[in-house]
Amino acid sequence: MTSLHMAAQRRVVVTGMGVVSAAGNDLASYWDNLRNGRSGVAALSREGEQWCATAQEPVRLIGAQVSLPAARTVAANISPESIDDFARFALHAAEQAMRQAGFDYLMENREEVGVVLGTAMGGEDARNLAGFRVYVKRRPPAPQTLIRAMANAGASTVSMAFGLQGPSHSVVSACASATHAIGQAYQMIRAGLADVMLAGGSEQLPSYSLYSAWRQMRVLSPDACRPFGADRNGMVLGEGAGVLVLETLASARARGATILGEICGFAMNASAADWTRPDSASMARCIARAVKSAGLDVEQVGFVIAHGTGTLLNDAAESEAIHAVFGRHGASVPVSGGKAIHGHALGATGALECISALLALEHGVVPPIGAPHIPDPASRLNIVHGTAIGHGKRHALCNSFAFGGLNGVLAVGRHDGEP
Repeated sequence: MTSLHMAAQRRVVVTGMGVVSAAGNDLASYWDNLRNGRSGVAALSREGEQWCATAQEPVRLIGAQVSLPAARTVAANISPESIDDFARFALHAAEQAMRQAGFDYLMENREEVGVVLGTAMGGEDARNLAGFRVYVKRRPPAPQTLIRAMANAGASTVSMAFGLQGPSHSVVSACASATHAIGQAYQMIRAGLADVMLAGGSEQLPSYSLYSAWRQMRVLSPDACRPFGADRNGMVLGEGAGVLVLETLASARARGATILGEICGFAMNASAADWTRPDSASMARCIARAVKSAGLDVEQVGFVIAHGTGTLLNDAAESEAIHAVFGRHGASVPVSGGKAIHGHALGATGALECISALLALEHGVVPPIGAPHIPDPASRLNIVHGTAIGHGKRHALCNSFAFGGLNGVLAVGRHDGEP
């Protein structure tokens, strides 16, 4: 492993990726479903029972639910009872990414390998069960409840499972959490604070009570997520994890690792305006800064993986932001996104979408947005729908815009062995 005391601004490449999602629990199935627009959204169930909105309104809730054996773990020192689903998802995705990057190498250097993972909600099941025991059963919660509920349980679980002792922490930035986590890991490596980092995010579906709160906000679709469509009527919640192994280009080359792509730039800012109303001006500034930090012109951006939640306000604001940054190219740059397929996985979604962008660069095609698309004349965007399209560019953008006015944008690139 290279020395940490090196000049700043080192190039950061991706050598491993792992996915847990309703659209596939490995890279191959995830990409196949994305490329073909096959959605993992279905009626939700918990313990075999269909969820209904209320007893008076027996409408089944929909979501993008992960199918993963709950008891399976990837480390002997982590018991299933000690972690919530969001940490379990992170563990599975991290193992995939580490094995692709070179498991033996990472384990040999585990004292210097760090972990930065994002989540919006953390261990929601643990908090829900604790409340149930205290207020309904009149019994104290299990002692591991605190560990399961902690937002840093995902990062700590991955760190402890594999003995990774480098710089590790968690990021909680609502729907921008994973994007901020990847961006922070990228900046740490660039600055010489680390050579290798696992970065991404994980999330589990909220409890029924929080689902009810989402419904009260009137942002959930009753039937499907249709980003940027004229008939869009809301988002569909999802769950899962995405984890990437980031390292210096010099490190990857020195050990002969397969380079899957590059993190070329990153920007983050805040609208400082409203908890839930998106702000197109701050979105545009964030996009522009990400493009600038990557040393690109907008003409060099091959496509945009949009935040694209399918809500009326978010999609309208993001459309305005894209046009503000891309100018005359705003109507031609291909725009896609995965939330109609893997759901809006909140703190994990930025990692899932970053991985989809890297896979799209690798395969030379942009996947469809994953829903029947009726163009919204107000958006004037080149939405990829129906089938995947080819592209000849080397760079893409990934947008994340969160409640609380927190924005994050990653610029990623295909690595062809150039200097």
